Amino acid sequence: MGVKLDMFNTQSDGYARGPGEVIFKEGDPGDVMYVILEGEVELVIAGGQFEILRAGEPFGEMALIDNSPRAASAVTRTACRLVEIPEERFLELIQDSPYFGLQIMQVMAHRLRKMGQHAAARERG
Repeated sequence: MGVKLDMFNTQSDGYARGPGEVIFKEGDPGDVMYVILEGEVELVIAGGQFEILRAGEPFGEMALIDNSPRAASAVTRTACRLVEIPEERFLELIQDSPYFGLQIMQVMAHRLRKMGQHAAARERG
């Protein structure tokens, strides 16, 4: 996708997930976002692949911004190491780093555009 959160590259923490593990399901409540330190995560909408994310890319941010259920499911494609960012920390990052906030807006704009294209393709096809 292109927008990577470099500020998390030096994180030595994070937790491991094996391939094929469900991180969250579409419709689940969300109070945490994630950043991939290593590996790949697949976003799935209505049972179909939506996007593949790689190291440095965030996901799960939308649920923190509007307190809505998850818009997609997230499943590990490979072994992964992830950082969890709880809502409180997310809000601190937005406040402390306008650049972080801009990056999150870029991620959301990209995904919303892609979701619109995905929905239009499903209607046509």
